[in-house]
Amino acid sequence: MQNEGKISPEEKKEKIQSRLFEVPVKAVLIRDDKILVLKRSLKWKKGDNRYAGKYDLPGGAAEYGEIVAEALKREVKEETNLEIEVGPVIQVSDSEKEYSLDETGGKRMKVYVKGIRLIAYHKSGEVKLNEENESFEWLTFNDAIKKFNEKDGFERGKKITVEMAQEYLKNQKALDSWKRCQADFENYKKSQAAHQEEFRKYAKMDVIEQILPVLDNFEISLAHVPEDKKENGWVEGITHIKRQIEDILKNNGVEEIVVKIGDQFDPEIHEGVAGKGEKVKKVVRKGYRISGRIMRAAKVEVA
Repeated sequence: MQNEGKISPEEKKEKIQSRLFEVPVKAVLIRDDKILVLKRSLKWKKGDNRYAGKYDLPGGAAEYGEIVAEALKREVKEETNLEIEVGPVIQVSDSEKEYSLDETGGKRMKVYVKGIRLIAYHKSGEVKLNEENESFEWLTFNDAIKKFNEKDGFERGKKITVEMAQEYLKNQKALDSWKRCQADFENYKKSQAAHQEEFRKYAKMDVIEQILPVLDNFEISLAHVPEDKKENGWVEGITHIKRQIEDILKNNGVEEIVVKIGDQFDPEIHEGVAGKGEKVKKVVRKGYRISGRIMRAAKVEVA
């Protein structure tokens, strides 16, 4: 703030007449869960000096065209030497103020005031007061509320602001806690769904592992059917049942590991049961994957 006590009466009159509308911005300034409370200096001569010696919150009037957050940063810096991070608006109020236009106080001018109160957080710096204030304290919310005089209109307004800030932060903490619980619950549901999916997968694998030997027997049986008997109705029925089983497995994510004679032996998908060498000579038993994972390696002879 500019020191109005050092300007001439004419300059003061002109200044007051030029601001028929004021926007004071004040902060509940928090550091380590405590808030900054200032005490106005008795030596500070501003207007009629009605607020000298009273307890106050840091801040001051925004200048014409100034953004509220920037005005608050500037005022706090001028008053306390602190850098702050501006938080949410917690209170907006309307009021009126009168300024005297002469030294006798006979002529006065009414100014409309739009007060804005915000939460702010200490960012850096140590308190170094300008001549506007004579002392400061970092107080808990409850101690700060007790510090302000309920019977004094000026201080009562600051007390209400601190109470509103305390309630806002309490509600915000509860909301944040609820959001964390909600996020934890969503993560729990996802985890449970993943566990259930994994359980179903393994339960399915257990059933499939019991079906595969049956399919192996169909393969072996049909491999020994003479050529002249392959069109027999009984053989065709067995072949149809085998295809049905293969379709069921396919619909459940099971696929055959394709192995050709002459393929390079791969220990990840092949199980050697006879012979020496690096090439597949014969497929003894088919192998299968489920959802891209090896469920059973193909048994092969190598040469």
